[in-house]
Amino acid sequence: MSTTTAVGDLVVRVHAIGWDDDLGHTRSRVALMREYLRRSAVWTRALGAEGWPFYDIAEFAAPGVRAADEVVEGVVGSPVVIEQYPAVGRSCVWALHLAAARDAGVPLPDLPDPFEPLIRMYERGGGFSLSTTGTIGIDAAGLYRGTLPDHLGNEPRAPGTEAGLDALDGAGG
Repeated sequence: MSTTTAVGDLVVRVHAIGWDDDLGHTRSRVALMREYLRRSAVWTRALGAEGWPFYDIAEFAAPGVRAADEVVEGVVGSPVVIEQYPAVGRSCVWALHLAAARDAGVPLPDLPDPFEPLIRMYERGGGFSLSTTGTIGIDAAGLYRGTLPDHLGNEPRAPGTEAGLDALDGAGG
């Protein structure tokens, strides 16, 4: 394919992720999860959807538009993704489906990509786990999930740049 696509770009990013925990990035990874929870809440409210916080947003935003089966299988069939908590692999697939909607030109809400913070969190050192108590485990940290209204708002919960994320982790200059 000679032109780049949102799906193609995302596949490259997911395959490049080093899934080993990086405890030096725990603070930024927690902030990115908080930003994902905020964006997911905003999208859920805008779409009148159900399933917050971890669900297939594209199913509501662009019904019937899916990433190609072979692309999805290439991501979820990857041994390093299979080793992750199931919601991690599913979130990558959901991000692919939303990217497919963008590629198809489906009109989407004028909101920031809900999955970008999760992908960035993965890129900074791996996935997450969910507990039955409502806690999201990120490295050695536990973030209480809370409720959708807890996360609504327009103010980002994480820095938008790599330098800002590094500074949050104490690695900034």
